[in-house]
Amino acid sequence: MLQAEGAFFLLASNKTIASLAGSVLLVLLVVVISYWAFGQIEKAAEARQQTFRLIIRADALLSDLADAETAQRGYSLTGNEAFLEPYLAVRDRIGVQIDELRPLASSGAARKHLDAMAPLATAKLAQMSHIVELRRRLEMTAVLAAEGSGQGKQLMDSFRAEMSGFILIEEAALAQHESEFQSSMRHLFALIIAASVLAFLLALLFAWLMYREAQHRLNNLLHVETRHLLEIQDETNKQLQQTNFNLQVSEEKLAVTLNSIDDAVIATDAEGRVTLLNPLAERLTGWTRVEAFQRPVEEIFHLIDADTRQPCPVPVQEALARGTTLSLASHAVVIARDGSECHIADSCAPIRDRHGQVVGAVLVFRDVTESSRLEQALNAKNAELESARLVADNANLAKSEFLSRMSHELRTPLGAILGFAQLMDSTTPPPSVSQKRSVEQILKAGWHLLDLINEILDLALIESGKISLSLEPMSLTDVMHECQIMMEPQAQKRGISVAFPRLEIPYFVKADRTRVKQVLINLLSNAVKYNNVGGAVVVDCIANTPGRIRVCVSDTGPGLPPEKLAQLFQPFNRLGQGENGEEGTGIGLVVCKRLVELMGGTIGVESTVGKGSVFWIELKMTAEPRTAAGAVEPTAVARTPVQDSAQVRTLLYVEDNPANLMLVEDLITRRPDIRLLSAADGSQGVEMARASRPQVILMDINLPGISGIEALHILAEDAATAHIPVIALSANALPREIEKGMKAGFFRYLTKPIKVNEFMDTLDVALKHAQTQAVRASIGEKA
Repeated sequence: MLQAEGAFFLLASNKTIASLAGSVLLVLLVVVISYWAFGQIEKAAEARQQTFRLIIRADALLSDLADAETAQRGYSLTGNEAFLEPYLAVRDRIGVQIDELRPLASSGAARKHLDAMAPLATAKLAQMSHIVELRRRLEMTAVLAAEGSGQGKQLMDSFRAEMSGFILIEEAALAQHESEFQSSMRHLFALIIAASVLAFLLALLFAWLMYREAQHRLNNLLHVETRHLLEIQDETNKQLQQTNFNLQVSEEKLAVTLNSIDDAVIATDAEGRVTLLNPLAERLTGWTRVEAFQRPVEEIFHLIDADTRQPCPVPVQEALARGTTLSLASHAVVIARDGSECHIADSCAPIRDRHGQVVGAVLVFRDVTESSRLEQALNAKNAELESARLVADNANLAKSEFLSRMSHELRTPLGAILGFAQLMDSTTPPPSVSQKRSVEQILKAGWHLLDLINEILDLALIESGKISLSLEPMSLTDVMHECQIMMEPQAQKRGISVAFPRLEIPYFVKADRTRVKQVLINLLSNAVKYNNVGGAVVVDCIANTPGRIRVCVSDTGPGLPPEKLAQLFQPFNRLGQGENGEEGTGIGLVVCKRLVELMGGTIGVESTVGKGSVFWIELKMTAEPRTAAGAVEPTAVARTPVQDSAQVRTLLYVEDNPANLMLVEDLITRRPDIRLLSAADGSQGVEMARASRPQVILMDINLPGISGIEALHILAEDAATAHIPVIALSANALPREIEKGMKAGFFRYLTKPIKVNEFMDTLDVALKHAQTQAVRASIGEKA
């Protein structure tokens, strides 16, 4: 009994295993067969889509050819090249499109239709090209004959017939592909049902329900797809019907083109008699087409000159005689039949037949009365603008003169203050501690006032557009090195570390070297001035934008909130920094912004409160300039110490201001090798130069009587004094005035207030130059 039960359970277990194995095999079989069936369905669907796309392309081909025919007819009637755009767009593309359809055709019969369409399309395009050429040669009779021959219609009808046959074949192929698709679907469903019955007998109901659901969804999908295809086909049929309708009415539409254009048209025969007026010409002349027919054009088209009111010749007869296009008289006015007038413009051209013979002329003109009125108003407005420009130029000139005068008047007393303060600071014996502190405050305030004057003048020059910039390739590396040398002492005094990048690549930018240096010094000075104690300043160069390089100046200062950043580039707005005791003008960044923008660059800032700020400028990069052969780098002139046995040389100072003269006298007392002479005006200075023959002359510009420049010219014209180097020492510090002085012939141009070291160095260079000139003259005399 137990053995029988064991055998029974063993048999049941084996059947279970066998059933499971069979189920697995059936599942695998179902998967394989289903994969194959899906492949067949995909192929059928792809074939159906390809056939559908082929039908659409065939319809588009037919539509393009119909549009080309419509464009050709439009051009034939109007001669307007714009009508030929659809024809030119498809002229060289029709044959290629037919060739592209041929390998996609579903059968040999369809390809035969395509083979038949190719010569028809070629013939149709040739017929249209022939008509276009006739029209371009103005052979209107031949054009009308070709249009009326019916050849083009026959070719188009034959092409449509072949295309309809092709489409019918492809639609049949589409139906065949649809049938294959349905058959593949039925086979797939049958396989799924059979496998489901054999493998899952216990789940028959569930499988049957899944089958029904799947069949329902697929039927819906097929229904939607079929409906979509039918809609597309219906839309295509409507488009074809509309195209046929458009072709039928195209001649009527083109016939009224002349009646709807914005130009008036009058056509004549070879004798100058009117044959055609369009409605606009009827309105402008006051004659109807019927009334004007076969009348001389001069009787219909009455022209006068708008300025002289004298009759103007109608250019029809001249165009008929010359056979060339002629323009109407300038400022011509046409007088209508009722006496009304209107300004017109345009031309007259001959009409030629197919043999090139002139068979008539066509006048094309338009009403430009409103344009003439606007032109007169524009001329009046231009006159007003020119007057306003002259007023503005005069105002700018007055402003420039005021700035020049203000600069001179401010620098003259400031020169005495700073000059004598520098003398007091370096006198022997040295000043006491309290005196030195006072002198330092005077110098500090004086230099600050000088900076303010310079920045105000810079800003005024920029705003008036008078600033002169020399944009040329310059080494950014060299300028940054100079800025580093200038800024390190100031940073060390405040305990600020300054780090400059080591540029392995020499960057060159197209900018004004002096102004770039001015901008960088300003940014670096601010970064040091408004930094925290023991802070750091980092300079970096980034070339992350093609053709541009960015120089960033980062500090570890307190940073600026967003509301202050918005006020950063406003003149005289120091953002409350004056309360911290830091000196400043509040216009340095404004000047920087204007200068950078004038050099084609940009300036910006990024700031975080508590972390610091990053000011940056971005300039255009350029190629490294080529150095001329034999060029020599300039070398700094070393100051030669004065020897006890040195020859005493003469310096003549022409100055009318006693304070400035006293300052230079005090400076020269420190140079026992120099004897100082002085003159109070330009004429006296010239006489003293001729009498004493000094080695160097210091010359003020604004002198009583003749100016310093006039005195310079007198000295240069005199052989006895022409070799003497003349140094300008003036309060006229505007760039254009410095440039003017250097062009006049000054050896150097120094500005007041005097910077003692710069003054002494320039004086040494001039003395050395004078000595060299004297040696050369001596050698020349001996020779």
